Amino acid sequence: MSYYRAFIFALGAAAGLTAGARQVPVSDVIRQLESAGDYSAGVRYEVLLASLSEPVSYDVALQAAPAQSDTLSPCDYFIDWTLRLPDGNSSEGFSAYFGGHHFRFRDSRLQEYHATEDVMPFAPAGDAARGVQCQVQFAELLPRFMARRFAEMAADSTYIFTVTADTVYSGSPATVLKGVRRISGYDCAEYVYVLDNATMLPRHISLETNPGQIGEQSIAADYGTTVTPRLSAFTIDALTALESDAFGKYRESTFSLDNLPERPLPRISAPALDGTRYDHASGARFAAPTVLVFAETTVGSTPQLVADIRRALAAAPRQVDVVWAFLDQRPDDIEAVTGSAQPGETVLRHAGGAARDCGVGAVTPVLVFVNTDGTVSDFIRGYNRDIASDVITKATLCN
Repeated sequence: MSYYRAFIFALGAAAGLTAGARQVPVSDVIRQLESAGDYSAGVRYEVLLASLSEPVSYDVALQAAPAQSDTLSPCDYFIDWTLRLPDGNSSEGFSAYFGGHHFRFRDSRLQEYHATEDVMPFAPAGDAARGVQCQVQFAELLPRFMARRFAEMAADSTYIFTVTADTVYSGSPATVLKGVRRISGYDCAEYVYVLDNATMLPRHISLETNPGQIGEQSIAADYGTTVTPRLSAFTIDALTALESDAFGKYRESTFSLDNLPERPLPRISAPALDGTRYDHASGARFAAPTVLVFAETTVGSTPQLVADIRRALAAAPRQVDVVWAFLDQRPDDIEAVTGSAQPGETVLRHAGGAARDCGVGAVTPVLVFVNTDGTVSDFIRGYNRDIASDVITKATLCN
């Protein structure tokens, strides 16, 4: 039995034996967690796999504020984490959400999502709980997210638990939620949540998945003293100022096409119609000046757009390649518009991520003109009757 699993059983036994302990409905706990105000805390988060002798350890700083009218997240948040590596080095990252904007940084990559540009990542199939802002690492440690988790558990009969109030943890009054997840008679998870008896704010979490099996995993989260909030306000300007190094070096999405010219084209990665995957690194060179065309088959002007661009580039004084980056997913719909790819053309589908990283808004088409050195020369937003001549002019200015 692992240390964490032994701790779960010991804690559960202690909770049941504390004088004055009483059972309370989980709805009372959920209600208090949902009413949490401005919040900050430091957490030591450890993960132990059956194959490892020592746990993977994170230091996590949490900061959150209520977002009562926000339908995408129960709170605004900033999560800063440091992974302590066995060789003494460390890896750092952060996640943030506020006002329909989500940012996450790790492994020298900064990703950003904006609901005004594309709401799909925030609510796939209309479900905000599955969105990028809610599935981010360590979000489950925040009180308002924990309330949502407890509500899900209460509505799922596979979760069997009790909530015991007026018990003691580490010498202080506590409320403990303890139980198992039982599927087809098999306990596939065990969990203990220790909460402050008065505020219901979390103090400790122990989770055990696949107990006693090869894939056993143990998680322990210990909440420490309150940390000083680092983010001065839940705004893009405040986050950019706080994480200036990440934004300055690694920002791929500029949130606006207007900022793209003279900067490296963000990474373009999407499946191609020929069955391969197109992956062009940010700032990598192109074989020739290139027009990146973001389009959708459902837009009425798209067939004429394809014809106009082909006609314009055929008249251009030099070779100019085209990457047709369709936001659509169905190859048949795209082929019905483009026909067979012509020399110098690449046709992509499901390119919404690339569009987002380039700052393409909700309206297509958008044409991005790229120099051979991988920097953006110019762009065109929208379709007009003179687009053929505009394409010739801008493509000629690429180098």
